[in-house]
Amino acid sequence: MRAEDRIAMFFDIDGTLIGDDHTIPDSARQAIEEARRLGHLAFINSGRCYSMLRTFESQIEMDGMLAGCGTEIVIDGKRTFYKAVSHETTRRLIEADYKYKAAFVLEGSDSVHYRENPVGLPDVERVRKMTADIGAVSSEPYEGEYEISKFCIQTDENSDIEGIKAEFGEEFDIVYRGHGFYECVPRGFTKGTALLLLLEECNIRPENAYVFGDSSNDLAMFEVCRNAISMKQHDKVLDPYTTYVTDTPENDGIMKAMKHFSII
Repeated sequence: MRAEDRIAMFFDIDGTLIGDDHTIPDSARQAIEEARRLGHLAFINSGRCYSMLRTFESQIEMDGMLAGCGTEIVIDGKRTFYKAVSHETTRRLIEADYKYKAAFVLEGSDSVHYRENPVGLPDVERVRKMTADIGAVSSEPYEGEYEISKFCIQTDENSDIEGIKAEFGEEFDIVYRGHGFYECVPRGFTKGTALLLLLEECNIRPENAYVFGDSSNDLAMFEVCRNAISMKQHDKVLDPYTTYVTDTPENDGIMKAMKHFSII
């Protein structure tokens, strides 16, 4: 296969690559393995930072990962791009949780940072446990010196989200994901910007890119890719950009879509 004829595929994780049981279906693993054997490339493209993606490296072979909503690119185990938040801004974020009565989760390439005694929001403890289970929680003091690329906020009726937006809104896109949860990414960085940068790095034509997703945070990569596959259960915000609707992960959705487009 000529290099210029290679296809690059980009997969969201939750609800796309993995289903309700939080495992990768055998059919998805087999389809991706076959596509790579044919010379195509496969990448995870996730809102999770790289420290939360390493667990997938032992579960499925990929050619790389686009992490942190476009703030990091790793190809063949080597970082080729990283956008770090400034130390001054990180310091302000560390001090913001009690100020605004919200729980901040600071995410970096190496680890995820939680305050030891956070503002009492139960959803934060649930996410902390999940993060700890995959070994991504930092052992450093929350008030320490470390590098992050993005952050998330969990709020309730007592939180001052407007105050947070006023202080950090010029530096970050603060996107509401529902249930009091906000994802905050440095302005100008998305799953879509990382996808385009990777295509350039790998010398792959844009028309040879295929994206797979299900949620609103996949919108940025759907907007820049004409081959956009939505899972059966997906956020309707993706509909205007969706080329093909496939099945659920458990019902071989990844494999069915790849066969539909003759990738395998």
